[in-house]
Amino acid sequence: MVYVFCFFIALLLLLYITIYGKVLDYNIVLLMVTVAVSNGGYYALAVSHNLREAILATKVSYVLGIFSPTIIFFIICNICKVEIPRVLITIMYAVQLFIFMTVCTIGESEIYYKTAQYHISKAGAYLTKTYGPMHTVYVVTLVFYTAAGIIAGMYSLQRKTVVSRINVDTLIFVDLFMVGVYLIEHLVHIDFELIPVASTAACGVILIPLIKTSVYSAYSNPEIFDSEFNKNGYIIFNKNLKYMGCGDRAKSIFPELTEWEMEKKIPGNGGRFNTFLRPALMEFVKADSSVKNVVRTFEYKGKLYSYEIGRLLRSKKYLRGYYIMIIDVTEVIREANGPA
Repeated sequence: MVYVFCFFIALLLLLYITIYGKVLDYNIVLLMVTVAVSNGGYYALAVSHNLREAILATKVSYVLGIFSPTIIFFIICNICKVEIPRVLITIMYAVQLFIFMTVCTIGESEIYYKTAQYHISKAGAYLTKTYGPMHTVYVVTLVFYTAAGIIAGMYSLQRKTVVSRINVDTLIFVDLFMVGVYLIEHLVHIDFELIPVASTAACGVILIPLIKTSVYSAYSNPEIFDSEFNKNGYIIFNKNLKYMGCGDRAKSIFPELTEWEMEKKIPGNGGRFNTFLRPALMEFVKADSSVKNVVRTFEYKGKLYSYEIGRLLRSKKYLRGYYIMIIDVTEVIREANGPA
């Protein structure tokens, strides 16, 4: 029953991100699909009646083991803003697909499993097996992607102004957690499979940084930020006034933003932001929620800027954070004041 529960939880998570529609990383959809399919395979293994059925179910369950390390690595890279060439992505998936093809030979050759014996316990059916050479290759890829994910995470920790340390720590924890569960299963004899429960829980944890990234993304708030928002400046904060990111244009107007750490409070030392925007932002935060937006201007080095402070809302009523839009209106004002 645990496998069935995990299967349906994975389907519900997949349904959630499909309906939510704002998760920016398509890899999470792939991960959810592999987890759901694999959980179905683990259930089929537990209720199998003979060796043939058990081997077929095992092949299905390996969808998770083969592809999830690669997918989790890609998710870590996306969160850490580490770009991987498409050619390399294709090669990585091709290698994993080849390994899965050797998994499909279980029962027909000794390339992945040399032997497989069928057993039944109180928890259900399971296999004891001896491994062939391609299983060693599989373990090597597992170690490779785990190490690569940790390295990508450690690298991004040096870029605190670009990547949230909380998000990185969460993903590295998931990576190590899954490897730990795998090792426990192979070092300690347990009749019950831990991977379905662990992988389903890992999917839920991975969703946290992905949804958070989506919520505070200009791309996911088209009702606030128009399609040309990159031409203007924008700065985003969560409801606790922790910095969640900004656009390149905002960095050119307020250079100190390049030094701000993600998911940290606004630094209180100097800078143009604290001079021109912080007082208005703090006033807006303290204001009654009936105050929709605040639009004001400031002048700096002969240029006039208009800025708008507003709220990021969920379902138009639950506060998620605040945004500031900055527009250079110097030319507009000049044209308006020019000769008729």
